[in-house]
Amino acid sequence: MAAEISEEAKKQIKSYFRQSRYLFSTFFIGLILFLITVYIVIFFQQPLNPEYSTFLLVSAPLSGIALVTMGYRLFMGRVKSAQKAVKLYEKMEGYRSAMVLRYILLDGAAFIQLISYIMTGNRLYLILCLVIMTLFFTVRPGVERFIREMGLSDLESRVIRDHYYN
Repeated sequence: MAAEISEEAKKQIKSYFRQSRYLFSTFFIGLILFLITVYIVIFFQQPLNPEYSTFLLVSAPLSGIALVTMGYRLFMGRVKSAQKAVKLYEKMEGYRSAMVLRYILLDGAAFIQLISYIMTGNRLYLILCLVIMTLFFTVRPGVERFIREMGLSDLESRVIRDHYYN
């Protein structure tokens, strides 16, 4: 009976981290595909409306910074809330919802830069998008990141590692 429970827990933990990687990959690949599409559009066409360049020069980077900052703060708030859960599975689900929120806001920050690039043709927005994508890539999910950011106890950490790596 204990072996069956252990196998089921192992499957759940591996499935959780596989799904987390899929979520990350989906958001990141979507961003890359949109970047490629935008670059192709600008390469073969002129910018859509360069008269917005003065307005966007201030608002687009500020919007990006605001979304990145909000993503971090909301993520940390959700993580702190998830840390209060009693069951490990509840902590894992809370952490995943925090990650999805962070991914959405980072994607939004990058999309704003890409749309500004379409509008104006200014490569500054392309560079800002690449910086945000680099930041996005640094927050990819993993077992050790989960353990560290959730502040799991030694017992919880051992359970996660034992069921994931073995």
